[in-house]
Amino acid sequence: MKVILLISVALLFFGCSNANNVTKSPPLVNLVVQEDKYSLILKHQFYNNFKTYDKNLAKLIVESNLSFSTNDALSNNGNNKLNIIKGTVDFKIFNKINSKIIKTGSISSSVNTGSVSSLYGVDENNNFAKERIAKYLASKLYRKILLNTYTSEN
Repeated sequence: MKVILLISVALLFFGCSNANNVTKSPPLVNLVVQEDKYSLILKHQFYNNFKTYDKNLAKLIVESNLSFSTNDALSNNGNNKLNIIKGTVDFKIFNKINSKIIKTGSISSSVNTGSVSSLYGVDENNNFAKERIAKYLASKLYRKILLNTYTSEN
């Protein structure tokens, strides 16, 4: 009985030690954006996901184009006019070594902005909404690149 108990205790401690924990580091990416306010916010938020970044060591080049469109919508009771701001990032992922296009695509997100009475409030509300969309699209682009590179390696 003691032998079976010792064997089970030994298997309990050493049985799970064979698990492989391999953590892959994210690929180094050079993100190319336009030189406007919201594209630079997108780039900054994108690079916040990386621990280290070196433009010279980048294996992938991502060209992106951020654009916004605004549409009108009505509220539930029909009295207040609401705006829908839609942000879209068109991207191309290149391999830096052979300049081969790995993937092209588009990511979009939208947000509703409420009705504000002052002109300054409308402008600030739209700017804040565009900043939030740019940050959200940066995280979606990061996840899309990770998903694409990990699935293409297998």
